[in-house]
Amino acid sequence: MQRPKLLRAFGDPAVDLAVYLNDVAALSGETALALARSAGRLRPVVRDVLWRQVYFTSVKAAPYTLLLALLVALAVAAQSPLTAGAGGEVLGTVLVATLVRELAPLLTAWIVIARSGTAIAAELATMRIEGEIDALVGMGIDPFEYLVVPRIVGAAVAVASLTVLFLFFSVGVSALLSPFLGGPGPHVLLDHVTAALRPADAVALLAKTIVPGTGIAAVACHEGFKASRATTQIPPAVTAAAVRAFTLVFVWNTIVTALLYLV
Repeated sequence: MQRPKLLRAFGDPAVDLAVYLNDVAALSGETALALARSAGRLRPVVRDVLWRQVYFTSVKAAPYTLLLALLVALAVAAQSPLTAGAGGEVLGTVLVATLVRELAPLLTAWIVIARSGTAIAAELATMRIEGEIDALVGMGIDPFEYLVVPRIVGAAVAVASLTVLFLFFSVGVSALLSPFLGGPGPHVLLDHVTAALRPADAVALLAKTIVPGTGIAAVACHEGFKASRATTQIPPAVTAAAVRAFTLVFVWNTIVTALLYLV
């Protein structure tokens, strides 16, 4: 009697998780297929939505990204005197291990979740509750092409571009501040950062930006479309989108990091 209860206790959540991940992956896959079918030439109305999404998700988030990168750079540069004896080699390795491989993609993804993932979920949930999605169907407009594709592509572009911005700014500021704090000079430090990079780091960085960016928007779209026709369902949709996107990003980054150090 205990075994069926135990199987049900663990089996039902596992099935629900598998179904949920399948739905999110389906949204991402359908977006890739839509881009492939259009050969990158989206309809003008969809392209306008995409540019607005990129502007909101990437350009408007740049100040927050730079501020966070500055704080991280200050914390890293403060450790430079401790590595002065190694001529910058240790600090260069630390910068690659902490910023390139971990903090930059993770913190950037969190910024996108907090600003744009929640906004996407709230917007789509509101549109569903107010019947705007049904109105789009009535006008012959594909809601997936008009609402989902631009948001998923825009989020993926935003996470990738903001991560690059975060890296250049944080590493650059750390290199500039290092000699003032008793650490190695900028050229020495940057040379050691370059020497510490591996080809696998580029692949891992790509995996930690494009996939999480796609997943963040896919989760937000999924939660927004799930909202029932009641305004009280908007806050739960936003909360679920944020929590599940955070979890997805953290788990995915952990998997990629584990694979990176096994290579």
